[in-house]
Amino acid sequence: MQTESKKQKSTAFLTGEVAPSIAIKLASIMTVVIITGMGLLSLFILGNQSHIFDQQADAYATALGDQLAVAAVEPVLAGDLQAVEQFTSNLVFNEGIEGVSIYSDQSVLLSSIGVLPHKNPEDILAAHPLHWSLGEQEHVELSSYVNEIRYQDLTVGYCVLTFDRSFMGAAYGDTLRTILLITVLMVGLGIVVSVFICRRLSRPVQQLVDGTDEISQGNYQFRFKDYRTDELGQLMRSLNTMTEGLAKKEQVEQTFSRYVSHDVASTAMDDVTSGLGGSHVEATVLFADIAGFTRLSEKIEPEALNKLLNDYFTLIDKIAGDHNGHIDKYIGDCAMILFGAPIPDEEHGINGICCGIEIQRAIIDFNQKRQDLGMITVNFSVAINSGVMLAGNMGSERRMEYTVIGDPVNLAARLSAIATAGQVFVTRELHDSLLLAEHYETSLAKTIRLRGKANPVEIWNIAPRVKHVSVAELSEMSTSGMVH
Repeated sequence: MQTESKKQKSTAFLTGEVAPSIAIKLASIMTVVIITGMGLLSLFILGNQSHIFDQQADAYATALGDQLAVAAVEPVLAGDLQAVEQFTSNLVFNEGIEGVSIYSDQSVLLSSIGVLPHKNPEDILAAHPLHWSLGEQEHVELSSYVNEIRYQDLTVGYCVLTFDRSFMGAAYGDTLRTILLITVLMVGLGIVVSVFICRRLSRPVQQLVDGTDEISQGNYQFRFKDYRTDELGQLMRSLNTMTEGLAKKEQVEQTFSRYVSHDVASTAMDDVTSGLGGSHVEATVLFADIAGFTRLSEKIEPEALNKLLNDYFTLIDKIAGDHNGHIDKYIGDCAMILFGAPIPDEEHGINGICCGIEIQRAIIDFNQKRQDLGMITVNFSVAINSGVMLAGNMGSERRMEYTVIGDPVNLAARLSAIATAGQVFVTRELHDSLLLAEHYETSLAKTIRLRGKANPVEIWNIAPRVKHVSVAELSEMSTSGMVH
């Protein structure tokens, strides 16, 4: 079994489905450190060498240029082009020089030999030096330097010297090759040493990896049997203790989740210190009540009635979960569904409306299937309301439950008592705030007066149009500013 698991892990690693082992990671880190250190050292040396070569090239070019500028003063002033050409011809035979050219003070070319840049001397003087290349396929890297030919304080011309950069950088290339060779040798040695060390260090870690993999897959019966005396052995014992706790927590949570919603159970399990009390939240509450349940309960046996309630409430629970809601509690034949608590949901109102419409639609289909089987059917009335309500743990220290209370909840319960089979009742405020008339068939059902409220409460009934409006469509309207 373990051999097969290792083969699967090896195959998964080769296909890129899992991350490399810690030995490979440590070896990679050590290799990267070596490469980085050698790279930084190489960059420093090469940068320093490059700076030295550039200084040497500039000094060499300046010295030759000064000599040419001094020697060319009289021929340029006298307009002796033959003498000027003689100077350029003699100088081009110096090693590394690819071109020599002399210009007048108006940048008119007087004499040239070899290659010359396609720029005026004044532009070259501004760049100082000008780096450029020659050739379409095999580029020759060149550098051009310019010196002013001056007589007293006047510029009477310019001399331009062009050098082959490959000649000046020959020593730089030798240095580069030497550093690269040393770097490769150091990296190779570092890889061998790091792999050897990391493999020895990673063997006990691999045992922990295999064990935690079993635990992460839900095998809470796994235990480390071979204890070590070092820190890794302490970690193994701690993982055994943790696994025992996870097994107990899973058992408690599975049992707990059958009596409360998954969100409430997860919140309670994550915060075991929470007690009585709560906080005000903006949420939506939905009551789904069976119409005519009292008469129905008098006609059928308790076992059949219990089966009927379970069938319908199972359907409603699934619909609530599909719309980010959860069953807060069952009150006899009524299901109280909560949206936006304990997990906040900015679209709790939209989800509540869509859930109510979906419940009525699903009940119709469900009743049709039960009728075809000759089974008893029931219909539901739905009431929805949103607002600020108190959410938290209510009851006593020995027996508490998570629920919501407040005026919006009470009003929704009153609407549920008024609604009849197939209706979905909402308040005028919820109707207008979500622009339900834009997406559903809405009508004013009735106006009632409630104790403690100065103004009458308008109750609106909503029903789907031919085209069903989804949560995504309502959410898109909300984000675009059409729903507030």
